[in-house]
Amino acid sequence: MFSRLHILGLSVAIVLAGSAWAQTQPPPGGGGSQMPPDTPTGAARGGNPGIVPQDQQIDPYITDKVFVRSVAESSATEVQLGKLAQEKASSDAVRELGKRMAEAHAQTGEQLKQAGAALNIQVPSETPRKAKKAQDKLAKLSGPDFDRVYIKMAADEEKQAVKQFEREAKDGKVAGVRDFAARNLSAEQERQKQAEELASTGTGTAARQK
Repeated sequence: MFSRLHILGLSVAIVLAGSAWAQTQPPPGGGGSQMPPDTPTGAARGGNPGIVPQDQQIDPYITDKVFVRSVAESSATEVQLGKLAQEKASSDAVRELGKRMAEAHAQTGEQLKQAGAALNIQVPSETPRKAKKAQDKLAKLSGPDFDRVYIKMAADEEKQAVKQFEREAKDGKVAGVRDFAARNLSAEQERQKQAEELASTGTGTAARQK
């Protein structure tokens, strides 16, 4: 009798231990990862339970948001530097470039606010740090030196802007922002061309000196 009871108790202990072990193991395919508490209930349906799909872990609109913020900063910088060029440039050609840049990018900034509304992004209104740094550098220059450095800054800003507009026009996820990029791409390319052509002529110092 003792032997039978001993065997029965041992069997029950083994069954209970096996059940407890099974409850502590991660679900099949789960790799031991835990779902965030804010993950929708059906996030793992149709896939491995316990794993959050990658497209839900990453903001699907991150590229659009980066585009809006980057272009807002670039446009504000071009406006500030363009105004400074109208005041300090020694060449009519450089002053004219500064005027075009300031006016065009002021319009771009206003349009960008509307595009950013689609993503609930508040476009900053204050002068970006990059613009302040560039202004400080240009404020110390005059004559041909100012013209040369300003044109290079303007050309570099436009070059980066064109790349951003091309990327957003091709890969943007938010229709309003993507359309904004596609609509303004040619104008950005034209301004880049103008700045680079002026730089190639010796920064305009040979043309129409004041």
